[in-house]
Amino acid sequence: MAMTILIPGAGGAAAVSTIKALRLADFEGRIVSTDADPLSAGFYLSDGFRVVPKASQPGFFPAVKRLIEEERITVILPTSGFDIYEYAKRKPELAALGVLAAMSDPDAMMTCANKWEFYLKTHGAFPLPETSREPLTWQRFPCFVKPTFGKGSRNAHRCDTRQELEFHVARQRDMLVQEYLPGEEYTVDVLSDLAGTPLLAVPRVRLETKEGISSKGRVFRDAEIERLCLEMARRVGLKGPTCMQLKRDAEGRLRFLEINPRIAGGSIFTTLAGVNIPKLLLDMLTGTEFALPTPKDVVVLRYYEEVIVDARAR
Repeated sequence: MAMTILIPGAGGAAAVSTIKALRLADFEGRIVSTDADPLSAGFYLSDGFRVVPKASQPGFFPAVKRLIEEERITVILPTSGFDIYEYAKRKPELAALGVLAAMSDPDAMMTCANKWEFYLKTHGAFPLPETSREPLTWQRFPCFVKPTFGKGSRNAHRCDTRQELEFHVARQRDMLVQEYLPGEEYTVDVLSDLAGTPLLAVPRVRLETKEGISSKGRVFRDAEIERLCLEMARRVGLKGPTCMQLKRDAEGRLRFLEINPRIAGGSIFTTLAGVNIPKLLLDMLTGTEFALPTPKDVVVLRYYEEVIVDARAR
């Protein structure tokens, strides 16, 4: 029986990249997407869609549960930085409905979400930037200040002076401070099986970003980056697709910035380099035999595409 896949966060780049990857793989099932925003571009790339409450709202899961029953959803992919935590917490309930949430477990997700917990769990075993939970005692500038719990680059700031650091710390609670890393930045798409065995890691350098998402990038091979990311996935206990961000310090040494336990917004770069992570994941789930592909060294340039919606139909 053909799968019906749920793609959350249809307004985000990760959902659009995933839908494109499945279309490129000639996926024969149905793709259903969700978002709280009725004007989400991914809706119009899917076979069906539903506007649902935000994941933080009490009506979220009841609405999703109705959708699962009506659309006969069989698999949920981790494409939303908000919804994934609710789905991970409800894995047993979803399994009882016949739905597989193809993502990490809640404890691993919370390790990634809590940047201080992530630091404590991996410090000493992996290269990390110097980090402190006491921003006002920090002595090295420039530095970087960010929320302990945060998504992407929201409320994260470079501080060149103590006055700037004190300004940002005063505006938001529970901040941590890290050494500033001026070197090249990388995003690495990682795939593990659902037992937690890391399978592959595909690095790409971010040549240009817009609103925190890669707009120009190059996919390449790097044995050190790949090894570190596979070891990190094992250490944290990640499952399914994840993306990791690393940057080089002033001396050119690699440092982990953060881990996102979901498909990346720029994952289409990796797909176009010959490693279609959504397709590989579905092959794993169906028991389809596959070989781990080798990515091509390519540069990918992104551009906008328009979706026209009849205003009278809204």
